[in-house]
Amino acid sequence: MASANAAGAATPATPASVVRLSGAGAQAIDGVARAPLPLVWERSGKDTVSALIARNYNYLPPASSFKNLGAALLERFKTDDTNFSQSLQQVPQDLNTGTYDALLYAQLPPLHHLGDNQAGLTVTTKSGVKVTLALDSSDNGIAVQVQSSGKLSDDERSALAGLASAFQKAIDGLAAVPPKIDLAGLAAFDPSVLSSVDLRSTLKLNETDTQQLDFHADAKQRTVRFNGPAGEAKISVDLSQPASWGSKEQQARALSNYLHQFDQAAARGHGDAALTGLFKDAVSQMHSDYGQQPAAPSQRIKLTGEDHAILTGLADFSASLTQTETSPNPLRPGEHDTFDYRTSQSTSVQGRTQLDRSISQQQQSQLKASYHLPSKPGGILELLVDPASQNYNYITVDDSASSNAALAYDEGALSKATLEQSASQSTRTVKYLMDKVVEDYTVPFNASHTRDLLELLAPRIKPDEDQRRRTLDAVNQMITLQPEPGLLPQ
Repeated sequence: MASANAAGAATPATPASVVRLSGAGAQAIDGVARAPLPLVWERSGKDTVSALIARNYNYLPPASSFKNLGAALLERFKTDDTNFSQSLQQVPQDLNTGTYDALLYAQLPPLHHLGDNQAGLTVTTKSGVKVTLALDSSDNGIAVQVQSSGKLSDDERSALAGLASAFQKAIDGLAAVPPKIDLAGLAAFDPSVLSSVDLRSTLKLNETDTQQLDFHADAKQRTVRFNGPAGEAKISVDLSQPASWGSKEQQARALSNYLHQFDQAAARGHGDAALTGLFKDAVSQMHSDYGQQPAAPSQRIKLTGEDHAILTGLADFSASLTQTETSPNPLRPGEHDTFDYRTSQSTSVQGRTQLDRSISQQQQSQLKASYHLPSKPGGILELLVDPASQNYNYITVDDSASSNAALAYDEGALSKATLEQSASQSTRTVKYLMDKVVEDYTVPFNASHTRDLLELLAPRIKPDEDQRRRTLDAVNQMITLQPEPGLLPQ
């Protein structure tokens, strides 16, 4: 009796071959053992992909059944650029297995693009050829497909094969428990050969919940959206203004500052730690290596060190994280636990020439959250219909922050250099004791700050290079978005 594992070692020899599962696939109904259900291959072929399909189906749960398969499909391009399709499916209990194998496969419900778990990769080359990979799995089978819209050059095949490890890391991360975001490799595709990369993944978590991810990268932008039962995140990075990017060191500092702000927001709004971790990973990877800045010998405006001092060094972006609302109090279903955080950066470089240029950058963030806490620190929150359990605090948070820096030049001389920052926090607390409101108060906290940077960036006495560098670093630290009103300069 051939098992699915044995089939992987020596793949089927005839079209739509039938293979019997080993004892693990046997059925027992009312205590009576039934013959193991057969497995049916879409096509024959002694190849690495078919062997992996058989092994994964026999040994791995459906959510992990793409292990090594994504890499194997892309590595085919090292030697083969033909279309490819394969699947292995379990025959339903009531299907007549006495027919010819090919007819038996034709009777099975389609699995391609319809699996409970799906991973799809679409890569478009600079020449316009579109290559799509589709991986599907369910409890009853695994299916894969590779399709190309045209003939690929050797360089294109090599670039596709070069994404094998990155694609596999991405889908393995999503299937991990807990899930991980690993998209940096796909974002770093070869732009001299490929024009865009898209990844779409859906994983079935249980009978009602799925985890979904959509990722896109091209020369002008990177976007990712992921959602699941805990909530949803969206991140978009604009790569269209490479002149505003800073050094690797400046970018690393700015990214570290933003990640710290995410932690602050999660702590203040009682955000879900696991979801916040995924959000931070995704933001970090969307801002990973932007690639080489394209040469622009005819560029009319080039930014100086003073210009870069008022910029974070990161590409412009927007990011949001929204948790799924819950209503933990059965006596007050209108009191929701929520968390919604949004942040963005926008840069403008204008002017007809280098001599009359103007540069500005706006950073902003917003947090809206609400949550329940025990009335006493360290207490246990157990909200029941019994009024005796209704001893708690219901807290609502509404925060916002902004940082706006701007420079302007007149006939080549710096004529304006300003920094405007503000931060606002509002915290409302409603205290309940034995189901009765005993306190309801709001604490506002606001601060704003405006500074003229002209003397720092264009001093009357020209500093030496070391002093100038220290001054520019100091200005760059000033422009960081600050969501805590108490930390803004007075």
